[in-house]
Amino acid sequence: MHRHKDVATILIVEDDAVLGQVLARVLTRERQTALHVPNMSQALRLVKSRWPRLVLLDTGLRDGTALKVAESIRALCAGLPFIFLTAYPRHKSAFPDWVNRLVTKSIDLPDLRRTVDAVLAEGRPSSESDPVETLFLPNVAGSRQDATNVNR
Repeated sequence: MHRHKDVATILIVEDDAVLGQVLARVLTRERQTALHVPNMSQALRLVKSRWPRLVLLDTGLRDGTALKVAESIRALCAGLPFIFLTAYPRHKSAFPDWVNRLVTKSIDLPDLRRTVDAVLAEGRPSSESDPVETLFLPNVAGSRQDATNVNR
């Protein structure tokens, strides 16, 4: 059950095309729309035309650091919540306190959904003491058919 009655647009900024598609499929639900873009410039264009309620942001983009991308987006949409997605375990204290969550790419898909729902429900940055959420993402290097079936 969702707290918000409006559709929540989630912006996914991930340069791995297959992983971005999997995340968009998993996070698109009745009251959530997930839009995937592969880079910083497309993310900024999308934010200017459609204000998301949450940004899921890869920390290792090819065209900019997560902090650079997030700060540019925050300049357009102050107070927008962010979930940083990283391939390498890091402590949340390595990032500014306005980063709501830090999750590893080993995240379990149902846990990712719960994390997104929790951040949307909070509507505010969490404390710096939040732990890194280590969850499991299925191996997305497999076939596109596997990626298509992951949400079924």
